[in-house]
Amino acid sequence: MKSGRTPSGRKRGGQPGHEKCERSLIPTEECDRVEPLKPSHCRDCGAALSGDDPQPKRKQVVDLPEVKPTVTEYQTHTLTCPCCGCVNAGSLPEHVPRGSFGPRVVAVVTLLSGLGRLSQRMIARLLDDLLGLTISDGQISRLQRIGRESLQPAYEEITADVRESAAVNIDETGWREDGRRAWLWTAVGRLATLFAVRRNRSRAAMHDLLGEDFAGIVTADRFSAYAAVPDERRQFCWAHLLRDFQAMIDRGGKSECIGQRLKDAGQELIHHWNRLRREQIVRTTFDRHYRRLRHDILEALIDSTDGTHSRTAETCRRLSNQCYSLFLFAHADGVSPTNNAAERSLRRAVIFRKLSFGTESTSGSKTLAVVMSVLETCRRLGRDPLACITTAVTHQFQNQPAPTLLGTA
Repeated sequence: MKSGRTPSGRKRGGQPGHEKCERSLIPTEECDRVEPLKPSHCRDCGAALSGDDPQPKRKQVVDLPEVKPTVTEYQTHTLTCPCCGCVNAGSLPEHVPRGSFGPRVVAVVTLLSGLGRLSQRMIARLLDDLLGLTISDGQISRLQRIGRESLQPAYEEITADVRESAAVNIDETGWREDGRRAWLWTAVGRLATLFAVRRNRSRAAMHDLLGEDFAGIVTADRFSAYAAVPDERRQFCWAHLLRDFQAMIDRGGKSECIGQRLKDAGQELIHHWNRLRREQIVRTTFDRHYRRLRHDILEALIDSTDGTHSRTAETCRRLSNQCYSLFLFAHADGVSPTNNAAERSLRRAVIFRKLSFGTESTSGSKTLAVVMSVLETCRRLGRDPLACITTAVTHQFQNQPAPTLLGTA
């Protein structure tokens, strides 16, 4: 299917003025090996050379070492007491897993399941090809379950953070569970990002995600499920609104005039909000622009009621009745005018769905939600996801309290 966009005529890749991205050198003392390369004789007269260049040219080559699994064998001996004849058997330490694989193997499988978006069969093949580690598809499924159980406390921590946030971005996308239609929901809170698979796209599913007592501000599109949120706590996504205004323009006639007025004013308002966020203007300057543009937008919505296309008139009527939800971002801290945060968090999931066609069971959906929530939250916090998962699995194996994911953030 061809895109409706007009080709720009520019070549692919970075455009003129694009900041060049180069790999920076690490300090010499952090290198594993340093090989000085010095000429021994002058290339002109052949005289012997000695000494050091105070500023030699540096070139660093990064490679990976050969990775092989480490196997630890625990031998439990059974000995008979020579005095009383009692039979005594050795016992395994508490940190030894019940299965055959340690915490890092579980963590790698969990990471590949979420970040790599790989099926169980592909994970088994990859581990065999890269590490020489043979694991059956059934064992992969078991390790995924262990990973989910280890990360469950972190998932509950993420859920609490989202529900206690003053503002969240929320969105949903189609999903497949056991071949049936489902929906993958996401909510982006103050520190964490929460995922959950639900069988429907209803208000009940939204309340189940955010909690019945959620009192924060919701930034979302104008889907009917979000209408349960009062206007004073609901911010419409301006990215969606601008597309609606473009649709008005495409209808022609008076709708085109109304749509152009709304689109121009909306784009200028977002432009000034971005300038305020980048500290290029002060708050009083933004407020002056905001009052002017708010008046222009509301006036255009009112003017649309006479002589415009029926769909244009209906859209403008609804926006006029819910005008508070248009401008909440302009005076509420931490509220974004667009729902880009939630849409970005769903991108990995959409790719996963296209590759795997969803999940095969409720258990698989729960595993997906837990792993993706932890991985996306680690990305936002700048944490090493493999280290976080390995630590959680280690604590689980040792029957220790689960480590906190957000407590030190």
